[in-house]
Amino acid sequence: MIATPGHTPDSICLFDRANGLLFSGDTYYPGPIWLFRPETNLVAYGKSVRKLAGLQPQVRLVLGAHNVPVAPPDVLGELAAAFEKVQAGQVQYRPAGEGKVIYEVGSVTFLMRSPTGVR
Repeated sequence: MIATPGHTPDSICLFDRANGLLFSGDTYYPGPIWLFRPETNLVAYGKSVRKLAGLQPQVRLVLGAHNVPVAPPDVLGELAAAFEKVQAGQVQYRPAGEGKVIYEVGSVTFLMRSPTGVR
């Protein structure tokens, strides 16, 4: 079990080292990753995705909680790099309504709270 807070404070991933399977839960899945909830902590999420990227050489498959359930291990590095770019302000967003915005970086998409003033 790997603590991966961020999406929620109690988020975890399960890693089957013997078979190289990472069950990533809500920390990673294809499609918009929800990072807009009140309990979401973006600083903690950034640390969690960097931790998972460090496991990439040991991972054979990433199994997310939603959408297409199987992803290759290189998505872990892509996820960490994409989130870092978003946090650094290097990615344009588009409004998603209801106080949310979408950031798309390669194959990774985040659904986040709008910056102040964006609807």
